[in-house]
Amino acid sequence: MTVPETPAVPAHFTMSEDEIIAKFPNRLRGYDLFRKMGSPKHVVAPMVDQSELAWRILSRRYDADLCYTPMFHARLFHQDKKYRDEQWQTNEDERPVIVQFCANDPDVLLKAASFVVGQADAVDLNLG
Repeated sequence: MTVPETPAVPAHFTMSEDEIIAKFPNRLRGYDLFRKMGSPKHVVAPMVDQSELAWRILSRRYDADLCYTPMFHARLFHQDKKYRDEQWQTNEDERPVIVQFCANDPDVLLKAASFVVGQADAVDLNLG
């Protein structure tokens, strides 16, 4: 019986907090991000296949301050323009909004997230 070779750990998995801050100096964290989004009091959590734009617009009419998108599959979002166009819809009035992805590869997650830069306020990783 052969033991499968353990894949190398990506470099960004082993970065120290100081290295992360040096590489991403403008990254907001914790309360800084919360305050930048207007300190939302009423948050509509992500729901698979239910948190599309129409739902988020309706939620805001009933005083939601922050909405999440449905969970998107990061690999499909990155590789398939049709999937991305069908799933990701937004407008100018729906800020702040957080986009949720499921992913098991940080590089794929980063590529998927790059498509929503400037259109979303944060990216959320679904871990379960």
